[in-house]
Amino acid sequence: MTEIQIPRFGGPEVFRIVDRPSPAILPGHVRIKVSAAGINFADLQMRMGLYPEAPRVPFVPGYEVAGVISELAPDVTNFRRGERVLAACRFGGYTTEIVLPAEQVRATPRRLSDVEAAAIPVAFMTAWIALVEMARVQEEDRVLIPGAAGGVGSALVQLASRAGAQVVGLVGSVEKKELVHSLGAGQALTYEEFAERDLGAEGGFSLILEPRGGAAVKDAMRRLAPAGRIVSYGVSSLVSGPRRSIPRTVMGLLRTPLYTPIGLAMANSGIYGLNMLKLFDTVAGRALLLRALDGVLEGFQSSAFRTIVGKTFPLTKVGDAHTFLQSRRSTGKVILNCV
Repeated sequence: MTEIQIPRFGGPEVFRIVDRPSPAILPGHVRIKVSAAGINFADLQMRMGLYPEAPRVPFVPGYEVAGVISELAPDVTNFRRGERVLAACRFGGYTTEIVLPAEQVRATPRRLSDVEAAAIPVAFMTAWIALVEMARVQEEDRVLIPGAAGGVGSALVQLASRAGAQVVGLVGSVEKKELVHSLGAGQALTYEEFAERDLGAEGGFSLILEPRGGAAVKDAMRRLAPAGRIVSYGVSSLVSGPRRSIPRTVMGLLRTPLYTPIGLAMANSGIYGLNMLKLFDTVAGRALLLRALDGVLEGFQSSAFRTIVGKTFPLTKVGDAHTFLQSRRSTGKVILNCV
């Protein structure tokens, strides 16, 4: 099997291609021949050394895969060899083969390719947990979604719109607005347009899904309506260059506001923090992840959702894929072809 390792922290050039023997199958596990793997902003952060939960180097990044089951442990009876599947994983996705617990694996909806399937787990599970489990989105909620044309953002727009919310999507360029409208947003604005119109003054937002961290969280808080909620699910503002910048990181963290229960009470607002990786650490957390995945796949089976794949790269060109995602020119997901 071939896997892509991060041997040291740095820019997109640090990746190392490694060929090694396939791992042994374990009880309760399946072996997947990986066709496609998703790339996420968290992968960029861990490559740069900005992700505290990352394993010690060298390690293989990657949280989501799609492919075909090539082997099953004798005690796994709910899958068959040759079945097309997708899965969420706790690292290890940049590979041509992976062994995972069968409970983390799901059948791929028939109408989807493996590339499309690999775009589902992280983006749509994040969106589901943020909107359904945490913020409890309701019909007629006013929902603000920065990064609305990205992987998680495009999933958030679809889920919020399906719930009957009034969605305002923010994007980095005029060219991305059409996509966000097509996914169900009532309004799609560039960040510059949003700053000029200050739509938060029109009564505020019920929900704001904030991926940037830092000062953006403080700005989001002042745009909330009474009883409004923020879900902060990333710190993408720290990934503004190909390599880690200690001064930029420190300044970004210093700009992140600290809220106390009394302060939130005075604002009549709430804030959730979402770290998907930490949910793998407990039985209850894993159950939440899988409940989200099942809910999402039900939506795909009924054609309520669709994946947006912006660009694909060969597995061996992972550095180019990271550079492209970091440029913020992409829409939807960036995917690695692993075959």
